[in-house]
Amino acid sequence: MARRSGTALIVDDDVMIRAVLAELLDELDFDVQTASNGFSAVRLAAEQRPDLVLLDLALPEVSGADVLRELRASAATRDAAVVVVTGNPQTLSEAELEHVDGIALKPFDVPGLLLTVERALQEAAARQAGTGHVTDAAAAKDARHEHVRPVRHRPPPHRSTHHR
Repeated sequence: MARRSGTALIVDDDVMIRAVLAELLDELDFDVQTASNGFSAVRLAAEQRPDLVLLDLALPEVSGADVLRELRASAATRDAAVVVVTGNPQTLSEAELEHVDGIALKPFDVPGLLLTVERALQEAAARQAGTGHVTDAAAAKDARHEHVRPVRHRPPPHRSTHHR
């Protein structure tokens, strides 16, 4: 990912994850702010108007899903690129997924996370320019969620109790 400038807000209740993400974004020349809970995240986002938000879903006080709704409802933050960083993407409803520019699974790999961030920033830039999505709707949704590993539930193999 090329160097960027702008502001980023990292929202996670895990201090180590905040520190790692802050270091990565700092190396890309982002001015980084962090929040450990949803209440602080909403307040900081309104004050700082970040270009990028990395948002955990499982937060104390105000959930990540509630923070996402607040970000998209506010004129100050509705066009920010939002990447959900989560260990459980199934906690987002289909409607909420439409308001997310990317998903990165914990534990995340750095190259995959940076690619997701880059694509999210491109989506946000296209939204701000009023040109819609960077690509067609289906391809954009696939690109947004490409780092989501689907959970497949397979029944255990059938074992016959019948002996010959």
